[in-house]
Amino acid sequence: MRRLIAPALAAATALVATAAASAAPVQGSISGPITAVKGSTFTVKTTLSPTGSSKVTVGSKATVTEQQSGTAADLKKGMCVTAMGTKAKTTVAAQRISLRPAVKGSCTGGFGRGGRPGGGTRPPGSGSGGGSGSGSGRGSGFTPPANFGFASGQITAVKGSTLTVKGFNGTTTVTVSGKTAITKTVDVGASAIAEKMCAFVFGTSSDKGKTVAAQSVSLSKPVSGTCNAGFRRPGTP
Repeated sequence: MRRLIAPALAAATALVATAAASAAPVQGSISGPITAVKGSTFTVKTTLSPTGSSKVTVGSKATVTEQQSGTAADLKKGMCVTAMGTKAKTTVAAQRISLRPAVKGSCTGGFGRGGRPGGGTRPPGSGSGGGSGSGSGRGSGFTPPANFGFASGQITAVKGSTLTVKGFNGTTTVTVSGKTAITKTVDVGASAIAEKMCAFVFGTSSDKGKTVAAQSVSLSKPVSGTCNAGFRRPGTP
């Protein structure tokens, strides 16, 4: 009898351990249109949740921001900036600019990467760090123009339509024209979460994205009536 009990007990213990491990929260992100809002919880439609949607809980420590249209007046010294356009030597003629306030006076957290705190990714061909760069776009699925330009860092000077941006790889000059599209990230709070808006949520989930505890929520208006969706662990494609 003891010989039968021991293997059974071991198997039961292993099953409990496996179940506990599978329920451990992992960090990741989901994005898509908001379909419902109720108190501190809202629902995001996403194809990568087993149920086709995610219920997101926004706690008191979660940050909520909104991507809004900006103007040249928002280009101020000390702001964090990401600019993309065409490059000539050390100057980038910006076609698109994204802005957000510095955190404790620093822009080292970078931009992108699903809103991941302290992380950042660069567009294809942007080089190995801040400042400007160009490259082959390896692994991106397309080859950017040879004169592709990118700058990311903190604005250290503004003179007319010219910005000086200090990044990881040094200083880059960025020029702005009337055709430059400017967006800015603004802290708005949970009260700004509403149906039909697009939400990009970074947080934790223990059920593959069915439910997500938000650490940060980035809101924006739909583009051509659509929002992207999906849940990913950090580091996965």
